[in-house]
Amino acid sequence: MTVVFLFLSFVFFLAIGVPIVWAMAGASIVALLTGDLSMPLAWMAQQTIRGADSISLASIPLFLFAGELMNRGGLTRRIMRLAESVFGRMRGGLGLVNVATAFVYSGVTGSATADTGAVAKVMIPSMAERGYPPAFAAAVTAASGTLGIIVPPSVILILYGVLTNTSIGGLFMAGVIPGVLLALTFMVTAYIVGVRENFPRVEVPFDAAQFWRDLLYAMPAILMPLLVLGSIVAGIATTTEAAALSVLYALAAGALVYRELRWRDLWPAMSEAVVTTGSVMVIMAVAMPFGWILTIEQVPHTVASWIVEMNAGPVVTVLLIILALKVVGFWLDLGPAMIILAPILVPIAKAAGFDPLQIGLIFTVTLGWGLFTPPIGTNIFVVCNIARLGIGEVSWRLVPFWAATAAVLLLLVLFPGLSTWLPHMMGY
Repeated sequence: MTVVFLFLSFVFFLAIGVPIVWAMAGASIVALLTGDLSMPLAWMAQQTIRGADSISLASIPLFLFAGELMNRGGLTRRIMRLAESVFGRMRGGLGLVNVATAFVYSGVTGSATADTGAVAKVMIPSMAERGYPPAFAAAVTAASGTLGIIVPPSVILILYGVLTNTSIGGLFMAGVIPGVLLALTFMVTAYIVGVRENFPRVEVPFDAAQFWRDLLYAMPAILMPLLVLGSIVAGIATTTEAAALSVLYALAAGALVYRELRWRDLWPAMSEAVVTTGSVMVIMAVAMPFGWILTIEQVPHTVASWIVEMNAGPVVTVLLIILALKVVGFWLDLGPAMIILAPILVPIAKAAGFDPLQIGLIFTVTLGWGLFTPPIGTNIFVVCNIARLGIGEVSWRLVPFWAATAAVLLLLVLFPGLSTWLPHMMGY
């Protein structure tokens, strides 16, 4: 009965418009008061504190702060110039520039929303000025923004690692090949659409000297994810220590190399990082008692046993997991969906024989797909606000990118090595 009270109250709170965080907290309290757990309310406070008490979570504000510093230090503009030097002369090349910019930028921020917002402010107006349909510019930005949660360092991969007790360094390495694969797939998609609709391209001849200058200016941004991954893989730093190094690196790059970061930029950068971190940490805190109740009532075990008894096979099992993630992703945002579903579905995937690193990337890519899928898709809201377009105008332009994501997701399911080969080679 405790689980029934938990879910009914959770759905009720959501239905009357209570924010997801307080719906989870309220449902846990209702389950305590009406169920058969016989636990005092003080237990709720203890579990909530435990939910945010992880040293790995300390890396989140540091990575976000580093991303804010790099962005305010002129990062996005320089990445875009380099990408335009490489791809701008192709038909519809600014679509490829958009994806390439998001890919490099995602290795700095670790956040899909931050990635999407920063790239959208630069790329959408630039593409519109050069004759691209604003809806296409917004769509490719919304889709490529999801690279921010796949390419390391990723806030969502950190959450997954904490929730499932999986190596965060291993997850970062596991995200490299899927991140590259998804970026390339988005580029091919943007190119096909550009050729089919005869989008414009840059007519200026290739300038090798300008290319090398652009590469030199963008090099600090390109090296930052290598610094993070290299320090973790080499055993020099933990994830949290690598995040602290990334802040020092961003300060040096913005102030000494780019020379655009000023003292007055530090406070707004810090404030933005703190606000984003707060939204993540409060969810993690209240998710602990919610998840504990599910675990003590053996919900993950019961669901896993039910699916195993179906003898559906590993591929059908993981497809059912993806379906569950997509259905929940229609009405829950990325973080809450991960926090609620990971403790339930990951044991099922493990029982079906899937590597925790592989299922972590399947989880992340599937939930990232939801970021540019109506009605909840956060990235859609971000680009529509910047481009001043309706959701309907942008959504139909997103159809090719939905298909591209589905293709990559299928490859991750059928070929485990795409997500496990690199981390296993590195000893994870």
